[in-house]
Amino acid sequence: MKKILFIVPLALFSVFSNAAIRLNALFSDNMVLQRNIEVPVWGWADEGEKVTVEFAGQTVSATTQNGKWMVKLKTLKENNQGQEMKVSGKNALVIKNILVGEIWICSGQSNMEWALSRSTGGEEAGAASTNDQLRIFNVPHNVQMQPVDNVNAKWVLSEPKNTKMISAVGYWFLSKLQKELNVPVGFINVAFGGTVIESWMSQEALNAMPVKDKYMDLATMKAEYDKKDLELKPIRDAWQGSVDSCKLNNLPAPPRPSVLPSEFKGTTTIYNGEICPLVPFAVKGIAWYQGESNAYINRAETYYDLLPAMIKLWRNDWQRSDLPFIIFQITPNKKPQTDPNEKSGIAIVQEAQLKASQTIPNTALVITMDVAESDVHYKNKQPIGERAMKAALNLAYGKKIEYCGPIYKSMKIDGNKAILEFSHADKGLMQKGDSLKGFVVAGSDKKFYFAETKIVGNKVVVWSKDVLQPVAVRYGWADFPAVNLFNKDEIPASPFRTDDWK
Repeated sequence: MKKILFIVPLALFSVFSNAAIRLNALFSDNMVLQRNIEVPVWGWADEGEKVTVEFAGQTVSATTQNGKWMVKLKTLKENNQGQEMKVSGKNALVIKNILVGEIWICSGQSNMEWALSRSTGGEEAGAASTNDQLRIFNVPHNVQMQPVDNVNAKWVLSEPKNTKMISAVGYWFLSKLQKELNVPVGFINVAFGGTVIESWMSQEALNAMPVKDKYMDLATMKAEYDKKDLELKPIRDAWQGSVDSCKLNNLPAPPRPSVLPSEFKGTTTIYNGEICPLVPFAVKGIAWYQGESNAYINRAETYYDLLPAMIKLWRNDWQRSDLPFIIFQITPNKKPQTDPNEKSGIAIVQEAQLKASQTIPNTALVITMDVAESDVHYKNKQPIGERAMKAALNLAYGKKIEYCGPIYKSMKIDGNKAILEFSHADKGLMQKGDSLKGFVVAGSDKKFYFAETKIVGNKVVVWSKDVLQPVAVRYGWADFPAVNLFNKDEIPASPFRTDDWK
């Protein structure tokens, strides 16, 4: 595992100097510990201090080195009754109401962060969310220029006051997984809207990328941000003056000018502040929903390399080369497709996510094509959470359940027709609507035309009167295409292309 530079806030320095044992925030009342694997427990104390941890009949000790101690509990069995953990040295701490079960990290940008209460059916789901067997650890936004070792958070029970603003996708995923497995589930929510994948990676990992751009360098991006921020200082100062004046006169504050940048949350900063503090907490897997902020024509292609590199980085951090990763394919949005030759950064990121799921072991793809809206923040999150639950059951728990929609497998040319075969279509294919949509076809001139189509079993036949000798077919290859291909399990097909043209 890579070395992390631990930054200690000055406000906490006195804790080290008076011999008080301190635990990572992940170890708090109402927590869940991961079953069936070794469980690290760690914190801080005086140099050379012996710290002992007692839990579930085990007693393990470690000596503090460089201010930090860590012990490892042997494999734990699931337990749905609250237990206590005692941590002792020169002083003693007791953590209460600990369950043992399954823990998943749900991470990414705004569609992972999107609140349950703001989603379709979310108010009703939140009102019915009381469940002692589901526990939530919500990592707050924590932008950091260097890696840090802790966050300001604690475990809470699943109940209406705690689920209202929690991730809708994560809640539907893990509340349903808890019911399905009938064991306690821990939900670590660590999401930050508007972040690029480079924000979630270390500078070392980005330095090792085969092809680099400015977005992979923290110093470059911070300097660019600071320059823009300085240029806009007059606008910010004028707005702040208006805010102060309104406050003095008990008037509503004016809205923040949209031209002003939000806080800097670029390269490495979220990894430093929100992922490093979680390592190496024992978890079952990761659910990753990000990519919208990378889905631009001038930068999307780096996602082919960035996503596998991020998965490798996190697996190395947790020292788990097989750590399950569920990848949520980003959702179409923006303007409806009218041009069969449209260039699309969204389609490129979607393809990168598909390829990652096909080439990286122990990964699964959740397809989101059927919930799309023109707004990137679509509201119907429940079906996506349910697909994630099915993906987890298949990927991490060995249950034979279909979680994925049709995936392009092969193409055969027969005269003026292209015949496409799909995996994840054992029961056959279906369309929703009067006609199958979303396919375009091209000949050797690389010019695409909207295609006519027909479903035959688990194959799709594609043709166009404008293409006598088809060479390539694409499906859903646009920012916001009209698509309606599903398998008989009613899960939508992933976008794809049979060509590799630029």
